[in-house]
Amino acid sequence: MFKNKTIKLFLILGVILFSLVGMVSCTNNGYGYFFHYDVEGGNGEIQIYDSISENSIWRCRDEDSPICELNCNNSSRVAKLLGGKNGSRTMTFIAIPDDGYVVKEWIFNGKIVDGNKTNSFVAEVTSEQGYNGVVIVRFELEK
Repeated sequence: MFKNKTIKLFLILGVILFSLVGMVSCTNNGYGYFFHYDVEGGNGEIQIYDSISENSIWRCRDEDSPICELNCNNSSRVAKLLGGKNGSRTMTFIAIPDDGYVVKEWIFNGKIVDGNKTNSFVAEVTSEQGYNGVVIVRFELEK
């Protein structure tokens, strides 16, 4: 009888702990690096190239998304990679243009990435950036 109560107590404590970990905000987390990504203007899509758990990706406006102070678009997604408190993480993004379109430009944290009109971009998020990076891709008609 005592054994069953102990197991139940551990299960309840585990669920509570798991729930608390899931509620951690991306603006005050020293162990998670957040990559916000989206297509601006349509005409294609953006995907993560790296292997990452589906449980680590949210739509920015979903109820179960991390609470962020960034002004994400409704279609924007956010992916989280665990890491050390003072450091960085990288993630590779792939642009998939619709037929007749090509990559016009990549934007990282509000700045155009000079010289990259390829279908891939490697973003690095650091602790100095507040553990957040915003990756945007824009497409244009193929010339």
